Amino acid sequence: MPRSRPALAGIILGLVTTALYMIGSRRSFGYDAAATFANFIATPSLLDAFAVHSAMPTMPLKSIASNDHVLLSLISHLIYSATGSRSEALYRLVPALAAGGTVGVMATILSRKFGLLAGISAALYIATDPLFVDNSRDLRGYSIAALCAVLATILLAAGRWTRWRLVAYGVLMGLAIAAQLFAVIVLAAHIAWIATRRSMPPLVQLAPPWLAAALIGVAANANIQVMVLLEHGFPPSAFYPTFPRDLVFFLLGEPALLAVGLWLSATLLGLWVLRREPRVWASAAVVALAVVVLWLGLQPAYLYPRFFIFLVPGFAYLMAAAIARWKVLAPVVVLGAAVAVASQVPGYTEDPLALPQAAAFVERTHAQGKTACVIHADESVLSAYTTEFTVVTSADQLGGCDAVVVVSWNVDLALRDLAAERFPRRTVLRAYYPAVVLER
Repeated sequence: MPRSRPALAGIILGLVTTALYMIGSRRSFGYDAAATFANFIATPSLLDAFAVHSAMPTMPLKSIASNDHVLLSLISHLIYSATGSRSEALYRLVPALAAGGTVGVMATILSRKFGLLAGISAALYIATDPLFVDNSRDLRGYSIAALCAVLATILLAAGRWTRWRLVAYGVLMGLAIAAQLFAVIVLAAHIAWIATRRSMPPLVQLAPPWLAAALIGVAANANIQVMVLLEHGFPPSAFYPTFPRDLVFFLLGEPALLAVGLWLSATLLGLWVLRREPRVWASAAVVALAVVVLWLGLQPAYLYPRFFIFLVPGFAYLMAAAIARWKVLAPVVVLGAAVAVASQVPGYTEDPLALPQAAAFVERTHAQGKTACVIHADESVLSAYTTEFTVVTSADQLGGCDAVVVVSWNVDLALRDLAAERFPRRTVLRAYYPAVVLER
């Protein structure tokens, strides 16, 4: 097979993926993305990308610090500082490009290793997996972490560790962790890979880039982790009994259950094909250990499958290996992609939250000399679009409001219900999660 064909396939798939992810890019930010934009991007200081200052006096920084994906915030803040733009599409472009890059690079590498059919089929899984799609189409750092981790892994697996390759590897791995902290699991898997060789020289040679990667990642996230771990930025610990099952299902197509079945079968067959590769089992052991420590040990209040999105390219590797052995599996994987696409078409361009509509109402109310209020916690997301509101933290403050706008589920529910009693006239602002305007 000509060497140019895998690269061409990768370029085409990467560009198409980015273009399709940008459809509907003018929809409102989601909850986490809006909090990120308001608190860490659209601010006067570039240092705010590192979560060092609260943009709103009523919102303790430690309660929203975990929304900061530092590398993405830094890149986006540079864009904001240069342009002053608040266009959702502009800030969604970087994650979409990273997602397209991940698909394109994996298509190229897998095609060269397992053949064009296997590489393209496995890349289609990545591009259509709902977990990967959803978290690559908003202002989040997951796809950047995935791309940097993939590139770093390719450099490590190549085996030709020149000085500059080691520098590039260390920087890429560090940037992956800076984009999303859980990418440190990839670094641990790489260490386990090399340890399986039972040879000291490779460990010594790779120790400096491993240390550099850890330092870059830790430095980027240091202030956030101090707030989360030492200043009780997270709510109390919580146990999620079904998390391991949910993790597997969401990585393989949930909520499209047919896609889950099709992709799971291909993944398990790929694991059988590669059963004699120590690197596969070393990676699986590291991931399993990380899941057990988080699930049964640390039990963080927030533990979501999307934190492990860097595993999606790894699952694609297993699928490609299976297809290379049994080509009949290619239609199985492609059918899974088609099912996954069909499941995501409804609502693909819908506003996640009614933030632009709510902001327009707030601005109109302010222009009329009246006071529009939001219940505490909603200011962290609505301020991505406007700050012309008053924050209500207690029942006695409702008396100073002419209207109350509720844009999310994350507010004090008792205070919300009391506001609904005092302001009985309701207007619903349509979105996937609608907002409600309460007036007298």
